[in-house]
Amino acid sequence: MRLLKISEKKDGLTMTSINTRRSRIPAPLHSVTRWALNKVATGSKVRVGRGLRAGLGSRISSIHGLEIGDHVSIGPGSLIEVDGYIGDFVLIARNVQIVGRMDHDIGAIGVPVVRATWVGDRDALPEDAVRIERDVWIGAGVIVLGGVTIGEGSIIGAGSLVSKDIPPYSVAVGSPARRISGRFASEAECIEHSKGLDVLTE
Repeated sequence: MRLLKISEKKDGLTMTSINTRRSRIPAPLHSVTRWALNKVATGSKVRVGRGLRAGLGSRISSIHGLEIGDHVSIGPGSLIEVDGYIGDFVLIARNVQIVGRMDHDIGAIGVPVVRATWVGDRDALPEDAVRIERDVWIGAGVIVLGGVTIGEGSIIGAGSLVSKDIPPYSVAVGSPARRISGRFASEAECIEHSKGLDVLTE
């Protein structure tokens, strides 16, 4: 593995990153294989930005519309079946499920759930959508339910169930997921990090 240290000064900030090639796909086949994996994974109502990395066996679909930002990585076996927005630089690990919480009308008296109104047969509701802000890391096996927002820069621990909003720059774990600490030591560091993300997205 070749490591290349890149430093760039812009707007008074020095951005340093390590460029690694972590793909198992051989270099000559990388572009066409990545294109094929992304094409197979994404549904017709999903709009993707630049640099999507959809892992083997991942599925991304939406009934009313899902927008995915730039440089998003979705791990093998992950399932995304929800409306909403996934921001730039989001890292989704393997076997994550991001799903709606009101896909079937459970309140219809005398109607079995299997025959009840399905999300695709009605207009969109706020509970159908998920908003995952930029630079979020969602750990392996996490379940995210519709109607929640995961704030910028947050980290969700493996195996967690996200059923409520997570504030920006949180480390959250558990079922239901709750904030256990901040990602950075101070608010000033959060602001500096956010400015760095602004530079990268220009």
